[in-house]
Amino acid sequence: MKAAQFEHHEPSTIDEAVSLLESLDEPTILAGGQSLVPMLRFRLARPETVVDINGIDSLDYLREENGSLTLGALARHADVENSPIVADRYGSFADAAPLVADPQIRNRGTVVGSVTQADPKGDWGSVLLAHDGEVVAHGPDGERVIPADDFFLLPYDTTLAEDELATELRVPTPEPREGSAYHKLKRKTGDYAMAGVATRLVFDDDGRIENAGIGMTAVDITNARANDAEAHLEGERPSPELLEEAGELAAEESNPESDEHGDASYKERMVDVLTQRALADAAERAGVVERRVPQ
Repeated sequence: MKAAQFEHHEPSTIDEAVSLLESLDEPTILAGGQSLVPMLRFRLARPETVVDINGIDSLDYLREENGSLTLGALARHADVENSPIVADRYGSFADAAPLVADPQIRNRGTVVGSVTQADPKGDWGSVLLAHDGEVVAHGPDGERVIPADDFFLLPYDTTLAEDELATELRVPTPEPREGSAYHKLKRKTGDYAMAGVATRLVFDDDGRIENAGIGMTAVDITNARANDAEAHLEGERPSPELLEEAGELAAEESNPESDEHGDASYKERMVDVLTQRALADAAERAGVVERRVPQ
């Protein structure tokens, strides 16, 4: 099938795009299009107007600036996968990028688009949560910065207003003793996660965990934080016993549903194991402990 007829707009600036979003009736934004285009082809989506932001060159970047790693709205998954900055300093991003779908999708799909789609099985929302990240949005009233904790509402629903354009993601640059990781369980290469866990650990000079971040994928109605597990880690020195306790707490905080890929109890157990493994990787990457993989 072919897409139903729609009106196509190609703004070249952020202000022009925001003006279109404000003036048009229920416009749909096109960036990577890896979710939208198949829906158009099968007429599962029939928008009257599409605002294609691929001509806004100022949104195509991945860089460190002002104490943050920043990704513009046109940064592709492959840009993260191939970035020397990410490979050197951002373990969870480096882990997650090659696990997103397949090379064709990674070459075209955007990280910001994935986050704003708010699919609870998407990887980047969990990474953003673990890193205390932010979504930058532009609307008629100017720029708004939305903490990741306040961004996800329901499956495919966020706090982004209809006349706002998500232009950037930000996460803090790593501290001197910081490590992060992402572990994902999937049925086969290219699949969405059956369960996934992103972790970030920051250590003080005494080797204690100063700050912990844990984001979970595909085990709740949105990407979700494991707040109790984070609190349990903070102020402690890492040990196999501590990581095991954190894994158990994360599993208790998850809320998976049974489906054709496994029942809820199996997925909770996978959250437990993936949390331990990702925390062990994060601690190793911070240079604090040698890695010990839970069995």
